[in-house]
Amino acid sequence: MSETEALQPVTPALPPVLASNEEARLKAQQNALQRLFKLKPSVLELVSKSTQQEGAIPGQFRVTSTNEHLGKELKAVILVEPVEQRALYRKGEFSQEAKLCFSLDNFQPHSAAKDPKAMYCEVCPFGDSGWAKWRDAKKKGVTGDELQALVPQCKKYWHLFIANRLTKVLYYFNVRGTSVSPFENAMQNVARLFQQIIEKTKQDNRANPENAQPLPESVSDIIWKISFTMYSHQPEKGGQYQVGFKDFAVMPLDAQEEFGKMVKDITARRAEGKVQTQVEAEAETVEGDLVETQATSEVETKNSKIQI
Repeated sequence: MSETEALQPVTPALPPVLASNEEARLKAQQNALQRLFKLKPSVLELVSKSTQQEGAIPGQFRVTSTNEHLGKELKAVILVEPVEQRALYRKGEFSQEAKLCFSLDNFQPHSAAKDPKAMYCEVCPFGDSGWAKWRDAKKKGVTGDELQALVPQCKKYWHLFIANRLTKVLYYFNVRGTSVSPFENAMQNVARLFQQIIEKTKQDNRANPENAQPLPESVSDIIWKISFTMYSHQPEKGGQYQVGFKDFAVMPLDAQEEFGKMVKDITARRAEGKVQTQVEAEAETVEGDLVETQATSEVETKNSKIQI
């Protein structure tokens, strides 16, 4: 050993117990930082006419965790493909505490559901399969409240992950009740815009094959290129508020590039668990006493399929 090497300080190794504690400390700090800088989309709702939530303004879009109101119109961009979901509440109640069962994929109850009614949504008597009983009763002449009581209690809705077109603020928003059908109809307008974008990409690729761009393979590859306006209105004078959808348009290329980068970043963060989930966000919700206008016929539960 040289004289220089002999003079070098030696850092003693930590005993196994202390080394284990140090690893645990570093991991705890890392987890705390991840929580601190976790991307947290807010839950957005349309405040119902009959809300009892203090400070909530009926007919306006409201951030449930802060009671911030965004008015009756919101320019938005859907960032990922809409997801069909379901929820079953105690009759006449629509709070988080009253949510008995829910599904985030319309396939089977979520693991956090308090009281799952079936292993799979398709066979649940509280869901769409319950319409068979309703149809039989109607054929037999049952009407009024007696028939209404047979309407399945587990309601489908569409879950959206959106961004404010102007501010880029992220929101989770559920399209519920009588707003479901207008939303599904509006998505047909989006499907036509999808086709326009695809055809334009094909034309550009033929004109410039050396810089050919890949064609979209799914809704998520293309939906964030389109902006639209969500607005609040009352289809029946004095009735419940409903969400309307209008002004669908393909955004300019610079905006597409901007939102494309945003979607890519969010996708990467989600893969690393750095985006607050829908369930986590809704657990923080300060609710506005959601009141849904219930579907009264089987027709109102039909889905319009989204296709590219």
